[in-house]
Amino acid sequence: MYKAVFLALALLASSLYSCHNKAPEPESFQWDGGTIRLDRINDSLSAIRFEKKGVLVSSQPLPWPVYRFTWGDLDGDSIPEVAVGVIKETPFWHQMDRRLFIYQLYKGQIFVPLWKGSHVASKLEDFYIDRDCKPAAVRTLETRRDSSLYEAEYHLGKFGLIFTRYVSEHTTKQQFFNRN
Repeated sequence: MYKAVFLALALLASSLYSCHNKAPEPESFQWDGGTIRLDRINDSLSAIRFEKKGVLVSSQPLPWPVYRFTWGDLDGDSIPEVAVGVIKETPFWHQMDRRLFIYQLYKGQIFVPLWKGSHVASKLEDFYIDRDCKPAAVRTLETRRDSSLYEAEYHLGKFGLIFTRYVSEHTTKQQFFNRN
């Protein structure tokens, strides 16, 4: 019995590893003489912090599990936006699921939410910021109702994300993460 459970867990772990075999992105970056970082306090509490010369400039608590932290200049103003993937319910979607939140450093000082999305076009599996685009773009891996996966691209609009294009139809998690 224990061997079967151990084998099942080992197979699950190896399949998860093979879906995302790249090194995780760092959870901090340098900007304007300071550091913007994700502090993981415990499993369900994190905070985005901006510090300059050891002094806290701004902090944004995230009282949910975080599965992704990344950044990019999504609006073209040379100030990076921070994108955070959290797992939570929303007032209109009462199911725990992956959500995408985008924060801006207002006047380069204070974290302000730009978008706290309850969903994108389909069920969000994961995302990354394509910083090679100017302005940067949000790339998502989404699942349709028929369980097929696809990759989509979004740009930041005046109120939230605007669908730009399908990048790849019928993709796999491995293909998505290998492009990232």
